[in-house]
Amino acid sequence: MTHESDRPGWCQRLSLRLFGGASGGVFRGMTTLALGTGGAQLIGIAAIPILTRLYSPEDFGVLAVFTALVALLASLVTLRYVLALPLPRHDGVAINLLALSLGLMLTLSMLISFALWGWGAPLLALLSMEVLAPWWWLIALGVLGTATSEMLIMWATRRRAYKVIAQTTVTKIAAGAVVKIALGLAGFAPLGLLLGQIVAQAGEIGRLLREFVAEFRANWQHLRTSRIQKAAWRHRGFPIWRVPSQFLMISSVHAPMLFMAGLYDAQTTGQLGIAIMALAVPVSLLGGTTATAFFAEAAALGARRAPEIRTMLRSILFRLGLLSLPPALILLFFGPGLFPLLFGASWDMAGLFAQALAPYLFFQFLQTPVAHVFYLFDGQRQLLWLNMQRVVLLVGIFGASYQLAWTAEQTVWAYAMGLSGHYALSSWYAYRFIPRI
Repeated sequence: MTHESDRPGWCQRLSLRLFGGASGGVFRGMTTLALGTGGAQLIGIAAIPILTRLYSPEDFGVLAVFTALVALLASLVTLRYVLALPLPRHDGVAINLLALSLGLMLTLSMLISFALWGWGAPLLALLSMEVLAPWWWLIALGVLGTATSEMLIMWATRRRAYKVIAQTTVTKIAAGAVVKIALGLAGFAPLGLLLGQIVAQAGEIGRLLREFVAEFRANWQHLRTSRIQKAAWRHRGFPIWRVPSQFLMISSVHAPMLFMAGLYDAQTTGQLGIAIMALAVPVSLLGGTTATAFFAEAAALGARRAPEIRTMLRSILFRLGLLSLPPALILLFFGPGLFPLLFGASWDMAGLFAQALAPYLFFQFLQTPVAHVFYLFDGQRQLLWLNMQRVVLLVGIFGASYQLAWTAEQTVWAYAMGLSGHYALSSWYAYRFIPRI
């Protein structure tokens, strides 16, 4: 007979629901990552009210366009072979994939640097990014640093080194915030924001290299040109399908900023940039850490254990829904009042944008682990199709905004509703895509 005193309390029951069952490993890994990311995001949150008083909305508009271009180029220079690093069972295969990714990154980054050096202004003008012409060298540096950071993070994911990832996340965000504030106080705008962004994206490279250099040396003996070629062929689906898919995905992620820059002025673009930056805090803290942990745990299980991965994903989607609801509701009901209070009176429009983006925030949480399902089960074509749909949807929304002369707020509401529906359907499709063995 079970006594009342023997029953677990509400704290224990909550802990069991979050950390027990099929997704327990993911959420334990997520907790480790979240502690580090949470610390980093607290630093980022503390820095934003200072930054919004040191830099103008126009400066943040330049930062938004810079971040979009660097993210797009950095995602392409490895031809996405880097995403396959956690998948091989043997470190010998993984080290050859790492060497392949490194060689591609150095070669393509050098070509990008030469192109920007010789023809930066006309090339950027073609993309309506001529505002970045004076900072072409920072674009090249940002691409190299961001791609290198991604390679090392993926190796750490392979090792399930959640503590290392968490610690380096805190370090780089703190360093980036210090650089932005120090250069802002010195009057270097928007240079301080751009340099600080590079540090915030790639500031952990040194620590990660020190952490894994012994492993790299131990596995150096497995490097062979023939093995690199074999690894490239085995994972050829990544460059064939993932490169265009990544291009479309990154384009769609940053398309709002680029479209807003084209439809409205730099100040409006900067206001949306701050709203999206604030939304990135809970998404990175909970959604991004969960996706990283899910990929590591699912890759360790392997594609042959699809039923376990399906159960894990179902549990994760349910729990992410519970975790994402509070921040979404806070932004929906209190966003317009919170932003001017936290960031200054000149950022009232950012609060209205954040309110419109609240439903999008909820569904973006659910979507964060979705892409990894397609990595695990060779669904590169399906992922490409989903990203094509998203781009078409975005072009339709912003095209309608242009034709119908919507206000900026109406455009952001339409964007939020359209992407919410897309993310909901993508999550459902990813769950259904897992094989039923």
